[in-house]
Amino acid sequence: MNFDTKHLVRWGIPGWIMIMMLGPFISFAFEGLSNILTSKNTVAIGAFLTLIGVPLGYLLNQIHHSLFWVLPRRKLLRKIDRFRKKGSWNQYFINEINIDEIFFFDEIGKKKKERYQYLLSRKHELGGVTVSLGITALIILSVNLGRHLHEVWSWSYFVVVFILCLLLWNSRNYSSSNIQIYYDHYLIESNEHRDNLPTPTPDQD
Repeated sequence: MNFDTKHLVRWGIPGWIMIMMLGPFISFAFEGLSNILTSKNTVAIGAFLTLIGVPLGYLLNQIHHSLFWVLPRRKLLRKIDRFRKKGSWNQYFINEINIDEIFFFDEIGKKKKERYQYLLSRKHELGGVTVSLGITALIILSVNLGRHLHEVWSWSYFVVVFILCLLLWNSRNYSSSNIQIYYDHYLIESNEHRDNLPTPTPDQD
């Protein structure tokens, strides 16, 4: 699997999961729409849903990144106690540059980079799926309340999706804590690495 294919699959998973979870619910909740869709070319519909899952999944990944990574570092939000420890965007960028110095220093650094990239991608993969399930749960809840659906199946469906969202949220937080430990460790190591570098001496004319 090459680079582009891996990224397409990673971006598509949250979108495909949303389509997969919403599809059966919409089919039962909107019988008229379900009848119209089944009368059309199901192969073409399936291909369209598969294709649209990639940009939809990419959008869900960006929503997760913005909500839980970018926004907490905004100057306005960092005035709130719970966000102060996040640091500013510029400080994070500087820390990343410092960490890159140990990643590109030697072969061991490259292996550390691979491990760090894996953990970071794992966190964002779980985050994208969590956002997907969260939005799906909100849509199902809105439909149940808006259409006054009181059937057991409709609320059972909501409970199942909500529980899946909670489980993925727990896994996402676990991965987030894991990558944060690595980030803090590599940041300390990068600072020590910079301190041990020889100080350049000025040229003597």
